[in-house]
Amino acid sequence: MKYLFIFVLFAIVAALIYWRLRPYIQGVRRFLGVVREMKRMNVGARTDVPSQQGRKNTPNEKLARCAACGTWMPASRAINMRSTGASYCSHSCLEHSADSPGRARKSAS
Repeated sequence: MKYLFIFVLFAIVAALIYWRLRPYIQGVRRFLGVVREMKRMNVGARTDVPSQQGRKNTPNEKLARCAACGTWMPASRAINMRSTGASYCSHSCLEHSADSPGRARKSAS
């Protein structure tokens, strides 16, 4: 009987403490939800990591021209060189242009 009384007393004290701290706990949970959402949005906005899974081309997406073969492709699929600003459609075009840097593609205009 003595242990039951101590357990009930402990449960009442724990309930009162929880009742008083509940608004703060909800605030912390809301803050962590915002942080989690910002993290999720940040991962989706990264442009330095190519991610082709689940990506759909939008009709107003900008196009980029391959510096090696001249093929136009969506800018999201292009392989961009940071140092020169050139865009390539594939790794093979990138390697081909690295093998023959003196030959440049001429345009019609």
